[in-house]
Amino acid sequence: MYHRNPLTRRKSPNVYLSVRIKRMAGLSPDEIAALEAAADAYVAAMNAEDWAGVARSSTDDALRIPPHEEPHRGRAAIEGWLSGIDELVSYGLTRDALDGAGGLAYVLGRYAITLRPIGAPGPISDTGDFLEVWRREPDGAWRVAEAIWNTRAPLGA
Repeated sequence: MYHRNPLTRRKSPNVYLSVRIKRMAGLSPDEIAALEAAADAYVAAMNAEDWAGVARSSTDDALRIPPHEEPHRGRAAIEGWLSGIDELVSYGLTRDALDGAGGLAYVLGRYAITLRPIGAPGPISDTGDFLEVWRREPDGAWRVAEAIWNTRAPLGA
C-alpha cells in the first residue's frame, strides 16, 4: 500500500513498525526530588538571566535544539547562544511528565517565554512544548544532557 507524502508529493510505501518497549523501573522519591530541585534551579537561573548558571545546569557535552536553528553543543555554546538575549521579560515551564531510571530521566512539558534579543526593537513572545533528557553526573548532580523545544506559533508568525 502506498500513500502520498505531503512533503515530497511522491508516493511512499506505508511502513508499519512494531517496537517492544521495556518499561522503566522508575525513579525513587529521592531521585524525583533531586531532579525537580535541579530543574527548579535551572528555571531560577533563566529568570535571573544567569546564563553561566544555566550552562552549569547542563552536562559538559549537552545538546540543545531550538526551533528553526542549528543545534548547540556544549556549555560554552549554550552560554554564548543565551548571551544573545538582551532582556528576559518572563520565562516559565510547566512539567507534564517526569520519569527515568538508571541515572537518566526525561522531563516533558510546556514553556512560555517573552524576551528581547540583542538589537531587536522590542520583546517577542513564544509558547511551545519541550523535552529534556537529564543525566545524573558522577558528582550526583542532575544536569540537562539534551533539550529540544518546539514553538506552537504558526509558520510565518
